[in-house]
Amino acid sequence: MVSFIVLVITGFALRYGDMPVVRRLFGWDHGFEVRGIIHRIAAVVLIISTIWHVLFLLTQRGKRFFKDMLPNLSDFKQFVQKILYNVGLSKTAPRFTRFSYVEKVEYWALIWGNVVMIATGTLLWFDNYFVHLLPKGFLDVALIIHFYEAILATLAILIWHLYATVFNPHTYPMNPSWLTGKMPRDMFEHEHPDAPVEE
Repeated sequence: MVSFIVLVITGFALRYGDMPVVRRLFGWDHGFEVRGIIHRIAAVVLIISTIWHVLFLLTQRGKRFFKDMLPNLSDFKQFVQKILYNVGLSKTAPRFTRFSYVEKVEYWALIWGNVVMIATGTLLWFDNYFVHLLPKGFLDVALIIHFYEAILATLAILIWHLYATVFNPHTYPMNPSWLTGKMPRDMFEHEHPDAPVEE
């Protein structure tokens, strides 16, 4: 969470260095260099946490998590049922197991986003090396992809993720699992009624 927030702030500060808010945050001498250093440190933290997650997926618990996170046909059916329920064409809401289709989509978007950002960020970080191996236009495209993926990820967190974990009436004031690793039983039973409850 911290690395993502720092990456967003410093990344947009690098892109929009002339904005007044950026000048207030990084307006001192060598501010551009400092933004770059902080951005790269946060990127290393993100890469380490991604590697840590991959190592977790190799454990027994991680394998079960991965299996439960794989999309299946019931996710699509629940998506359709949720739309019908939301517009009043169905009287029953879908009953989710361990992970809902929303959580699965968000997880796989995170994986995809990390792969894209780490790959393009590496190209941009070591551009002096890669410019000898790749055409200059390739690095320009990497910069564009990196920038627009950053916008997409930021909007996904601000709109979709924050609603699901904070502003949704069933989870407000927040889902505490990001602090404790667990949801309160009543919240879990409401959000995932068909899932076995783990102590």
